Amino acid sequence: MLSRILVAVDDSEGGKKAFNIAVAISKKFESSLLIAHIIEEYGTVGHSVVSELEQDSQRILQKYQSKAKDSGLKSSQVNVIEGKGTDVAEKILEIAREDNMDAIVVGGRGKYLSSDSFLLGSTSSKLVHYGGHTIIIVK
Repeated sequence: MLSRILVAVDDSEGGKKAFNIAVAISKKFESSLLIAHIIEEYGTVGHSVVSELEQDSQRILQKYQSKAKDSGLKSSQVNVIEGKGTDVAEKILEIAREDNMDAIVVGGRGKYLSSDSFLLGSTSSKLVHYGGHTIIIVK
């Protein structure tokens, strides 16, 4: 059923809510939980900015890994992964395919809001339209 859950977090309110739902699902079904944070790469970003983004990503992943364990999930149930790519949704789907995830949980709106994604964030919208997995969008 839902034995492998991927939750994508970005430290936004939507990401925090998605994480809480993913933890609840993992506890209910005794599923493994993969916590992912994707660094969006831009061609014009310098090395020092990338280094800061990587440090921030590690901080975010450690925080959520600790929260998952504090919630009662076993260490063996919780893993983290940092991804990099020019398209966050594409990278999430790639990770989900490679790790044979049953479901993907994301927030409806991420950390960086854009005007072209008025009702639903662009990442969650792409996941719904192009993903071959169960997609749970948390508002």
